[in-house]
Amino acid sequence: MDLIHSRAAAWGLCVATLGLLAPARSGVAQSRAARTSSRPAPATHPAQETPAATREEALWQRILALTQPVPATQPYEKWFAAAQGQRGALLGRVQDYLTLYPGGTHRDEAVRLELSALFELGTLGDRGLGLLSERVAAYLRQPPSQAVLEEAAYWEILCRRWADTTEPAGSRAGSNQAGERPASAPTSAPALVTDARLLAAYRDYVARYPRSRYVPRMASLLFDDAARRADRDAMRDIVAALRASFPDHAATAALEGQWQRVQAVGRPFWLTFQTADNRQVDTRTYQGNPVLIVVWAGFDAAARACVQSVERFRAAYPSLRVVGVNLDDTAEQAAAAARELAVSWPQLCDGLGWGGEFVRTWGVRHIPLVFVVDRDGRLIGSAGEEGWEALTREALRPAAPATSQPAG
Repeated sequence: MDLIHSRAAAWGLCVATLGLLAPARSGVAQSRAARTSSRPAPATHPAQETPAATREEALWQRILALTQPVPATQPYEKWFAAAQGQRGALLGRVQDYLTLYPGGTHRDEAVRLELSALFELGTLGDRGLGLLSERVAAYLRQPPSQAVLEEAAYWEILCRRWADTTEPAGSRAGSNQAGERPASAPTSAPALVTDARLLAAYRDYVARYPRSRYVPRMASLLFDDAARRADRDAMRDIVAALRASFPDHAATAALEGQWQRVQAVGRPFWLTFQTADNRQVDTRTYQGNPVLIVVWAGFDAAARACVQSVERFRAAYPSLRVVGVNLDDTAEQAAAAARELAVSWPQLCDGLGWGGEFVRTWGVRHIPLVFVVDRDGRLIGSAGEEGWEALTREALRPAAPATSQPAG
């Protein structure tokens, strides 16, 4: 039972992280009914053979039906067996499609589903990724399209990563086992990958296949690593590459905002808004006092804890000014959360959550996030729950007295 739970949890993490399965289509029963009604009437007329294109599409619809999530059931072993059975059926149908229609309309997507199903079956059970590695190697030798080459190259990285993380402890030299955090949506913590070999593989992949569907995710992880190392040149280059290949992608907009935030350090950083009770707030009026701008939400436990820490800190330093940028759905929810936490700072809550202007402009991808502004209104930096206090102490330091120039 414990083994089943651990395998399923690991498999679920990989699926959530990588977005492996294509969205399922609804209405399978309707499509079957439509195929039934389109058959020739069994009268005195000779039967007509179904066109090849129709047969191909019918098989593809059966494949798509198998990409739907397996409903959660109890006992857990029943769900586990059902998930394995469904992935096995999906793999069989996809390989039928690739055999019958090697140049078919859905070939590239079929390859993607084939490789993801091999990965899932290998990680759900005890068989490992040998079959996936063999199939990946075959596609790398003779890729039928650029899309398949990019797909196979991606899964090659994953196979190497899986081998590294499943080897016995102590058999790897210089390998950091820190893993990726799923980041399909903004979270309450930044995603960090510190495995040097994995990051090197990502950099090579992005350079080779700049338009691959996997590049935005890899670029985001590479940007996070460059930010951790304070490598501004690498951060700038990553943003430029994404802008060139994915100008309208959400990841591009997020990284452009983060890069803009990095460039804003040392420059004037003002925030002007109107609160729900019609108060006008302009942080320029706080000049002479350090200012914290706390991005948070009442629905996030880490953000709530950070707000409480900031409030305790503010009470100890009366010169400190604090405003909040709240990501709750409504101003009423923001106000209720502020009351629960006993904070009276002015709050900007536009009801747009992660789509709000401040969040988009400054590339906020996780909460809590605290922007620290010095007494002169210049941005010192931004940090999450672990680093905001050190930045704030820096902002609270008295300005160094100006030294007078000796008379010439």
